[in-house]
Amino acid sequence: MKWMFVPMVALLSTFAQGLDAQVTVSAAVNAASYLNASLPNGNLTEGGAFVVFGKGLGPSTVAEVSAFPLPNTLAGTSVSVTVGGTTVPCIMLYTLATQVAAVLPSSPPVGSGTMVVTYNSTSSAPLRVNVVAHDFGVFAVNQGGSGPGVLVNAITNVVNSSSASANPGDLVDIWGTGLGPVAGNEAAGPLPGNIPSLNLQVYVGNQQAQVMYAGRSGCCTGLDQIEISVPAGVTGCAVPVYVVDGGVASNFTTMSIAQSGSSCSQSGENDPSVLQIAQKNGGLRTGVVLMSRAYGYTTAIDYEGDSAGVYFVKVPLSTLGQSVQLPAANTCMVTQFPVGAGAGGGGTNTPLDPGSVSMSGPIGSYSLVESLPGFYGIAFSPSSATGSPGLVTDGTVLEPGSYTFTGTGGKDVGAFTASVSLTAKMNWTNRPAVPATITRSQPLTITWTNGSSGALVSIIGQS
Repeated sequence: MKWMFVPMVALLSTFAQGLDAQVTVSAAVNAASYLNASLPNGNLTEGGAFVVFGKGLGPSTVAEVSAFPLPNTLAGTSVSVTVGGTTVPCIMLYTLATQVAAVLPSSPPVGSGTMVVTYNSTSSAPLRVNVVAHDFGVFAVNQGGSGPGVLVNAITNVVNSSSASANPGDLVDIWGTGLGPVAGNEAAGPLPGNIPSLNLQVYVGNQQAQVMYAGRSGCCTGLDQIEISVPAGVTGCAVPVYVVDGGVASNFTTMSIAQSGSSCSQSGENDPSVLQIAQKNGGLRTGVVLMSRAYGYTTAIDYEGDSAGVYFVKVPLSTLGQSVQLPAANTCMVTQFPVGAGAGGGGTNTPLDPGSVSMSGPIGSYSLVESLPGFYGIAFSPSSATGSPGLVTDGTVLEPGSYTFTGTGGKDVGAFTASVSLTAKMNWTNRPAVPATITRSQPLTITWTNGSSGALVSIIGQS
């Protein structure tokens, strides 16, 4: 068994923070998944690492542990959890004014309880938490629990990416936290070894993977390692990977799998190689051409409208992968949006200036209007009574054919031309009556006509 060090520190910010007179805690989440505590898989686990967000939690510059044994108090910060009348001090990893990381010992009972953070003898109000035995979170490259996962070739120790794809049969280590409690004092040092009596399944795409090892890492307290054999029958640059531990599903991350060789080619933000470029640049400069037809219907509204446009923004590294991600073909993915304070504290897209933009095609030529920062578009809404800049209400809709988008170039984006071929509109032929009820225990069949032969169709539901 090979061991690899994975840093536990995923800081929201490393710049100095002003100290607050009060210690305020806003959220506590799994250090890998960052899922909100209100979700069924957003619990804290016995022996798992977690991150606390708030104000006045610690010093203005980060303080980290550097050697074993690990302390219960670090730079004046301590964290305690109380469940069923039993209070346990947590094992500290790092502390900062806005963010603290620690490991919950394996000793507290499971159930509903409270967490208190104390800094320089000032304690926060108790935060409600729920402690369970198993709630695994998979670390992600974006440090926010989504997108490409921290999945490592067990032989070469190379992190999975589009240029270092796995092949069927390869051994891959999944790094995370929350696998379950262990016996012993983790503050004194790591406790590697298979955790006995785990009810564990790992899914890669739609296939269940063989688990070769599941337990603590040999390097770090609270850091878990699951080694799997990559199953046959699924390939792609964004294959969903998730773990079911004790009946609780983890967050979904992705991995790149090629039938042979190490390269996987995929365009778009989800490509792990693009994310690597974004890491070097502190964000990703993106340009997207959009053409869509939307149907909106409720008991009060029946709406149909078309839109087209271009979108130019720089996306901060901290938010990459937090949008609904498109998985590999013939697989599905659940995107559970992380707590707002997680993944680097979120971030704001920076609009980019492409100059004047126009669109021409079978329905004529139109100048596009910046309706949102960075988005230059045109909308066609036959059901609207009045028009406004960027909205056409004369009955025009997008017709099949080739459309060309042209930009003169601005201070951020050079001159460009892009073409899109639009096929006959897709028609949802078995659209249910309103209101519609979806029965989770029954299959949901959706049928349609038209669309491009061989094109990928994404079906997205939201709860």
